[in-house]
Amino acid sequence: MHKSVEISIQPDVRSHKINRYLYSHFAEHLGRCIYGGIWVGEDSNIENDGGIRVDTATALKRLALPALRWPGGCFADNYHWMDGIGPRERRPKRYNLWWKQLETNQFGTDEFMRFCGMIGAEPYVCVNVGSGTVEEAQGWVEYCNASQPTRLADLRRENGHPEPYHVRFWGIGNETWGCGGTMRPECYAEIYRRYATYVRQAAGEGAKLIACGSDPMHRDWDERFLEGMKGAYSLVDSLALHIYLGWGSDDVGFSDEDYYRLIGSIEVLDRELTRATGLAQAYSTYGHRIDVVLDEWATWYRQATVESGLYQQNTMRDALFAAASFHCFHEHGERLWMTNLAQMVNVLQALVLTRGPQMVVTPTYHVYEMFLPHRDGQLVACEVKNSSVLTLPDAEERDAISVSATLSEDGKELFLSILNLDLGKECTGAITITPCEGWEVKQVRRLTTEDIRSHNTFKESDKVRPEEIHREVAGDLSGLVLPPQSITTIRLRWAGEKAAE
Repeated sequence: MHKSVEISIQPDVRSHKINRYLYSHFAEHLGRCIYGGIWVGEDSNIENDGGIRVDTATALKRLALPALRWPGGCFADNYHWMDGIGPRERRPKRYNLWWKQLETNQFGTDEFMRFCGMIGAEPYVCVNVGSGTVEEAQGWVEYCNASQPTRLADLRRENGHPEPYHVRFWGIGNETWGCGGTMRPECYAEIYRRYATYVRQAAGEGAKLIACGSDPMHRDWDERFLEGMKGAYSLVDSLALHIYLGWGSDDVGFSDEDYYRLIGSIEVLDRELTRATGLAQAYSTYGHRIDVVLDEWATWYRQATVESGLYQQNTMRDALFAAASFHCFHEHGERLWMTNLAQMVNVLQALVLTRGPQMVVTPTYHVYEMFLPHRDGQLVACEVKNSSVLTLPDAEERDAISVSATLSEDGKELFLSILNLDLGKECTGAITITPCEGWEVKQVRRLTTEDIRSHNTFKESDKVRPEEIHREVAGDLSGLVLPPQSITTIRLRWAGEKAAE
């Protein structure tokens, strides 16, 4: 007999809004992310639109990714944007210092902006602080955003783009504690003041300036940086964290213990976000709020090396990790407003994998697609009782069942995502909604596999994919089966006399 788990949802008890930018992404000039994954060139036999892969762009457009961070990553602080504009045959070839490969500069600012337009993402540009200059950064903002007849705006027009790109999100350097300059936070604060002053002025009203924040190895960075920004907090809109997990594990040949260790490591995300959002709140000033972004996060397995272009396979384990991480992000959503998974194509926890003319989407891709209705929803109260408990290596115990519930802006749709993180135990979810009258089940979907190591390949591209199971429940949520290692989403529509207020 299945264990019965009680899941109680209270749409009238509401918390903060889930910012759509929590579901943003990241693409760096690294391995085959850009070249081969996004850009193939106009002369390629692979179907392309002005050099951009059509299959990749089409798949990503379905996810409606809110924002895309570019050009790095470590690459950003060795990138000079003027190399990547103008006639492509005249662009200089450079050496990618950090990722040990040739950089042809065939994919530059204008190509990136066009790609963002093709997939519907807002551009997030990271400027070169480590080896660049303030003048270079200001010039890049002018090239992207200026409408006046200035030299750089006219250059953009000459390059075929008469209208400004209106870039709002500007990262001031990347990992300045490491590949971005091996700086001390106090030193970075001084440099940040100069860059941010000019970028803010050039970017105009509505721009968000994002400062380099910590990773788990540099936990004192955020407070020391913010201390160094006294008197200039208005220049800091957000603090950017980087967190990678799964170190030392194989991408496919992992043990069950490795899986549970990865799920347990979500505790690191929760701890670091709690710390950073607390600091952001403490250092916010009257009239100026500082928030947090997590603009690099992902699994990073032993197969992902510089030599492999940081390529790794993506299994059902990655899907469950992504889904559980998003539940964590929802809880921190009052001050956490953007996250960017690393990376979009062929690198680390990718959404899309390509090999020559072939393309396949990953289990993580399906999580982004399934969770679309959470965006811009209001987080509502939910309670789980009688869940089995997972004993996790190197972490505290946690419930096997994880639930997140959001109410649409108009109050007419309720969306639930329910995870069973246990590898072996099936259970039944007894779901109650208070008040229950008026809600009708419109769709139930499930992503699960018999083997946690299952993944999509170029030969079996649909081995891991979601299925609609609405016919199994017939509108009754009192006995919904939650298989082991599964992600279930439920969309309900208000059918009462009026929408929930």
